[in-house]
Amino acid sequence: MRPNFRGRPPLVLIAITATLALLTSAADLLVEHRTEERVAAQAERGLRPDGPVHADLTTPLAGLRTLGGQVGDVTVSAEGVHVQQAVLDVTVRLKDVTTNGASAGGTATAIAGYDQVTRRLGAMDGLTAGGRDGDMILSGSAGRLGLPVTVRATLSTTAHTLTITPSTVSVLGRSLAVDDLAGLPAAAGLRDELKPRTLALTELPHGVALTSAHAADDGLLLGFSIAAGPTPGAGRKAA
Repeated sequence: MRPNFRGRPPLVLIAITATLALLTSAADLLVEHRTEERVAAQAERGLRPDGPVHADLTTPLAGLRTLGGQVGDVTVSAEGVHVQQAVLDVTVRLKDVTTNGASAGGTATAIAGYDQVTRRLGAMDGLTAGGRDGDMILSGSAGRLGLPVTVRATLSTTAHTLTITPSTVSVLGRSLAVDDLAGLPAAAGLRDELKPRTLALTELPHGVALTSAHAADDGLLLGFSIAAGPTPGAGRKAA
């Protein structure tokens, strides 16, 4: 026999509706939580970071969408990812992720501490890297005489390279363009040390391209684009 709701106060119907909505919401949250755990576990296997991995499903009803093979938008963050002798904190944002590991593409950011940037400078040995207003600041002693200098360098990128180009230098109380150093006898050889330095990113997963570099206060911030298709770096290290 079907329940007869005739004559029952609207409050009863409201209570039933609210209960069903609560149960649906609880089920969604449970499935969403389990899905986030699976995504985080998969990312941890691929990235092999030193620190924790977190995954967040940001699409409404993301948990229930998984029952139909759709996860929606996903944000994954990982601390201490090893890429080309650097240790990065990485955040990946993917759109329209499916349960079989494909996505509609997305973006990623990675930040490296300036202590690591300093070690990678190579030809600019003796200078310590930092950031100011989006440009890289290199400070320390340089040249044959070990002159104290402060260098401002611009950053530029291609899909797989980062170039650090010293533009101005403060030395002996003067601030001038790097190209003008040749006119200072005391700064002989300093201009050669401040040539542009290009770092190749050879270990990026297929479909991932470098798009930007910004010298933030707390580290070098790199931006990436991710092409639509299989989730990049599945089963291997990724940036």
